[in-house]
Amino acid sequence: MSIASVALSPVLEESLSFPEVSIEAQNLNEKGSGVGEYQLGTLSVGHPVIERKQLRRSFILEPVILDAKIELPLVVRELINSTFDGLERGNEPIQSSEGSGGAYFMRDSSSLKYVSVFKPIDEEPMAVNNPRGLPLSLDGEGLKKGTRVGEGALREAAAYILDYPRSGPRSFYDEEKGFAGVPPTVMVKCLHRGFNHPEGYECASKNVKIGSLQMFVKNNGSCEDMGPSAFPVHEVHKISVLDIRLANADRHAGNILISKDSEDGQIVLIPIDHGYCLPENFEDCTFDWLYWPQAHEPYSTDTIDYIKLLDAEQDIELLKFHGWDILPECARTLRISTMLLKKGAERGLAPFAIGSIMCRETLKKESVIEQIVQEAQEAALPGTSEAAFLECVSVIMDRHLDELVTT
Repeated sequence: MSIASVALSPVLEESLSFPEVSIEAQNLNEKGSGVGEYQLGTLSVGHPVIERKQLRRSFILEPVILDAKIELPLVVRELINSTFDGLERGNEPIQSSEGSGGAYFMRDSSSLKYVSVFKPIDEEPMAVNNPRGLPLSLDGEGLKKGTRVGEGALREAAAYILDYPRSGPRSFYDEEKGFAGVPPTVMVKCLHRGFNHPEGYECASKNVKIGSLQMFVKNNGSCEDMGPSAFPVHEVHKISVLDIRLANADRHAGNILISKDSEDGQIVLIPIDHGYCLPENFEDCTFDWLYWPQAHEPYSTDTIDYIKLLDAEQDIELLKFHGWDILPECARTLRISTMLLKKGAERGLAPFAIGSIMCRETLKKESVIEQIVQEAQEAALPGTSEAAFLECVSVIMDRHLDELVTT
């Protein structure tokens, strides 16, 4: 998927139509910051979610459809529809005061509640239209090692796709919440004067933004606002499974929301902000929950059963089906992190023990997982296949884990 400018047939503010569009690969940063091109597959937008007559309106909101065979789940269609209705009613996007990138709260038609959060790729940290004044990336690398500017929205959507329920990957009609509870997320294109347009706004194709649209979840703040002792063990564990599996490079207490179950009033943790998951390497893996007491508790049988069913190859194919032809380096990260999670859970290790293998103790000291990968690379012969390399990683990882279990 390559994301850049959108080529539309003539779109006028007086009469916006919804034609089929194509998105051509080109440099995200037209000001010459050095943000390079990246090729992630073919991106195209098909028919709009909402079939309406041509109307006079000054905005566009449509899903990015990557394959004609993909049918959007009902929960995602409703998410787009409710956001569309709010924009049609004249409700302006409200820029979040938090975070390092552009994020916009979108309201429903009543204007009384938020329904979604939109994050444009050109407003990500270090991107050309970032509203926070961050310096532009000189080489295309994002704030976290192993990530690229402009790919955060894809990773946001990928986290939702891969956070499937205990029954396995969702079908098109499956509305079941994922194991970790990542809110429904979809790639969309959106045109609105309320976003950040440093060079001025006009209702034309050059101002159409591509980004992630995520369901807004009513919450009682984040984990920064409450001591971790109140969090249920299984809620912390579900976050740990997601983060280890996706090698999250940016898990902190501020991007885990706190909610209350409507039936029993129990605390529910909601993971958001996954723009730095599935990096190309493990250098910046960060898990704040490592320092919570629940991380020292062993996984339950139900959680271990879920981990046993995880399949990195199936996940890579699932991402490809949804349009992300994942880079080999990111695919390797997913394979190795999934391998570690499965092997650690099988040995009865707690999230703390497994997560500590993935995170650096200090900035300059490589993590254990980095050492394992480096050792496998040094042992591999020239021309070694990916399967053979991963087998070497597996053998070395077994040795480290067995030593950990016996100490």
